[in-house]
Amino acid sequence: MRRRVLSLLATLAAVSPAAAQQSGSFEVGLFANVSYFDKTLKMVQGRAGPGARLGYFFTNRLALEAEGAWVPAEGANSSHVSYIPLRARLALNVPGGEHFNWVFGAGYVQSLYKRDYDLSDAGVTASAGVRLGIGATTAIRVDLYGDYIPSPDNGETNNFNWGLQPGLSFMLGHGATGVRDKDGDGVPDAVDECKNTPAGDKVDAKGCTVKDADGDGVLDDVDQCKDTPAGDKVDEKGCSLPKDADGDGVTDDVDQCKDTPAGDKVDAKGCSVPKDADGDGVMDDVDQCKDTPAGDKVDAKGCSLPKDADGDGVTDDKDRCPHTPAGVKVDEEGCQVLFEQAKKSLILEGVNFATGKAELTPESQTILDGVAESLVANDEIKVQVGGHTDNTGSAAVNKRLSAARANAVREYLISKGVAANRLTSAGFGPSKPIASNKTAEGRAQNRRVELTRLN
Repeated sequence: MRRRVLSLLATLAAVSPAAAQQSGSFEVGLFANVSYFDKTLKMVQGRAGPGARLGYFFTNRLALEAEGAWVPAEGANSSHVSYIPLRARLALNVPGGEHFNWVFGAGYVQSLYKRDYDLSDAGVTASAGVRLGIGATTAIRVDLYGDYIPSPDNGETNNFNWGLQPGLSFMLGHGATGVRDKDGDGVPDAVDECKNTPAGDKVDAKGCTVKDADGDGVLDDVDQCKDTPAGDKVDEKGCSLPKDADGDGVTDDVDQCKDTPAGDKVDAKGCSVPKDADGDGVMDDVDQCKDTPAGDKVDAKGCSLPKDADGDGVTDDKDRCPHTPAGVKVDEEGCQVLFEQAKKSLILEGVNFATGKAELTPESQTILDGVAESLVANDEIKVQVGGHTDNTGSAAVNKRLSAARANAVREYLISKGVAANRLTSAGFGPSKPIASNKTAEGRAQNRRVELTRLN
């Protein structure tokens, strides 16, 4: 009897194409689940029960499947067991011939053991099978499965169950038309004259590959220039586009300078535009100073304009005092104006000392550098450096401190090049206030160094 059934199935498979599975179609299956259990379960082997399967093809080859079965079996001590495997897997369908295809799957299994038992184990499942065609939407499907349970609830070692699933499958829904297209080129086998077209080939109405003889990317059925030289860029008709031999962006059909050096900027005719070698913004064809230092401002001829290092408005070529502190008033030679015509004294704003000492702060030295520079440039001026304090503390102490501070300023100016015979110093202590000593602001104003012109 078994031989007759197998012979009949083989005959049906041989005369009928495999049912067409296509994207968007459903597969409904009914099968007998013949189960063989792990020896640790101590169950009678080879028990069978009914099962059902539902699959959905989201491509022509890949499907998601869910299935379940009910298998009555006997356990230890003649106990009654209902074995219920529930599986979910991803299935790959591989064409094997016109009348059959292979099915390989892997996924998740939940194994339930009921009636005299009450166990539930989770694991992984894998399967391999064949689908044999017996009609436009009907097929015989036989699968061999294996379930691996790594941590069973029964406390035993890892379980491995396996079995067979012979049954019927039905292709339903969108895409399950039963139209056979063996090579998947979109042309049904009934009219396909080239049934083994390589995957991805563009085909004509007869299912045969459309060639691209000259390899320009335009297929021969629309190519109006079928012998395009290799490497040429082509238009949508397959004909060569104008070349650009020197790669300057201007095609040879309009390029009047076809050998432009690489990297040159060109005009609409493909000829090099004048360069700017020193990057000063003046093209070389008019630049009279082609090696201008980077960052220099230049005139219309590309030559550097005079610099103004200290930013006082007097260019360095005319500036006798090129290190004037920022913000001070300067004369036409770029030197700090120390004494206005109507005034013969100058309070040195920002010249400060360490508390209770005659030691100049670094900021004070910067200010005095500008003063020294101006005095050196105006060598006819003689000045007195006067030191002043507020009335805090002993008058005698304040007078000594102010004298020491005035002398520190004098010595610093001498160190910067001012002739010693042009400078005198005096300490006045709190005797010459310029503001009230009753407020912090007034006392701050009274603590000062003042230059007084002597001639």
